[in-house]
Amino acid sequence: MKTQDQTALRMYLRAREDFQAMRKRMDNRLGRKKDGTTQNLHESRSFAVEDVANFDYLAKESARYEKETAKMLKQILKKFPIYNEWLSTIKGIGEIHAAAILSEFDIEIATTVSKMTQYAGLNPGMVQGKKRIAKSDYKKKIGEIVSEIKNGNKVEYIVKTDTLVRGDRPMEGFVLPYNKNLKTRLMGIVADSFIKAQNSYAIEFYYPYKARLEREENLIQNEGKPRRDDGKPWKEVSKGHRDFAAKRYMIKMFLIDLYVAWRTIEGLPVREPYAVEYLGKVHK
Repeated sequence: MKTQDQTALRMYLRAREDFQAMRKRMDNRLGRKKDGTTQNLHESRSFAVEDVANFDYLAKESARYEKETAKMLKQILKKFPIYNEWLSTIKGIGEIHAAAILSEFDIEIATTVSKMTQYAGLNPGMVQGKKRIAKSDYKKKIGEIVSEIKNGNKVEYIVKTDTLVRGDRPMEGFVLPYNKNLKTRLMGIVADSFIKAQNSYAIEFYYPYKARLEREENLIQNEGKPRRDDGKPWKEVSKGHRDFAAKRYMIKMFLIDLYVAWRTIEGLPVREPYAVEYLGKVHK
């Protein structure tokens, strides 16, 4: 179960993002870049002097609240032993990234690292699909009820079905099988931050894996909905496809270490990853 501090961390993070979005919108409306210089606009804009002053005030206040919220977030972050003892030592992980990661995972529920990679949307394998069903429409044959949620005055069930869906993609009619915000943060921001920082995960996993795929003769075997590169050897697919695969591998290695460190610090039992426990592979 997530702690109060995790809930607070998430609220501070969302509040900071709201103020940041407001600041950016006001700057855009004023035709102003982040550094204060003028944007190249397709159309000229003119405002009354008092309106410009008001817009500028709103932008500056949003920036001020953005910074203040970040300070509050950092104070909460210091309450997490996993941040103080391990996550803060990882190059490329700043306070905002750390807050996003720690506020989303429930380390007590994550009894195996595969649960973390699935929740983060990094599992390309097939998983049981879940559907959102109104309580009044539910029938036992649809599947097992795993949770109950309120939607206004209505009650809905999240039901686990017998239909298999890809663990890393949306499928129409089914609940998204992963946390979209977490996947976007890890794959879209943290992965690039690791590479820019040239940290150990980039050096030991991203570059070697990417280089291996550039020479890989094995064909892409895809489960689920057919995709453009199905049946091609990895060395013939686009650079972007190989880059994404290498980033995913790097982030999965990071999550393995996060899982071990976090559960160890919290005094929770740690299981070896499937590849180690059952396939005999070793991750240093």
